[in-house]
Amino acid sequence: MSKRQERLPVEVDPFRLAEARRLLQGDIPLAQMKRLLPLLASDTGTVRVSLEFGIDSMDVVHLVGNIQADLALICQRCLEPMAWPLQLDLALAFIHPDEDEAGIPGPYEPYVVETLPIRLTDMIEDEIILALPSIPRHEMTECSASQWIQDEATAAKESAEGEKQTDNPFSVLAEMNTPNKGK
Repeated sequence: MSKRQERLPVEVDPFRLAEARRLLQGDIPLAQMKRLLPLLASDTGTVRVSLEFGIDSMDVVHLVGNIQADLALICQRCLEPMAWPLQLDLALAFIHPDEDEAGIPGPYEPYVVETLPIRLTDMIEDEIILALPSIPRHEMTECSASQWIQDEATAAKESAEGEKQTDNPFSVLAEMNTPNKGK
């Protein structure tokens, strides 16, 4: 018997999957995530997904799992590709639009299900986009733009020191002792 990986479904009903306590595992190609692609330097690779649906003791329909991927983002300092490993743990509570999100217990983030079924790839893509850094950057020691940033910082520091040494044209006014004309 081979260990053939089961394909992930395109659309799911999270409420039915939770009742059946289903476990979904598989890979999703990055090329299928159209909203994520403009944020990446490369569309090669896959997203590894492990999702466990269930209902907890408080009758919360939930999903617990993780997402793993090796993404290539664009560094906003040097505009070069940078490796960004994604390790994301999920804990989502599925609710209908008329339910109150405030009633969701602590470990879960609410996920409002407006229509059924939902596209699994869209849900995973949403979570990845939310986890991305708002301004991706290499570490300063790894960034090719670090030499220019350090040169600019040195120049700014020297400029500030030069300004301190020059006379302030308004210093004369501070030295003047003018009587208060209002009294």
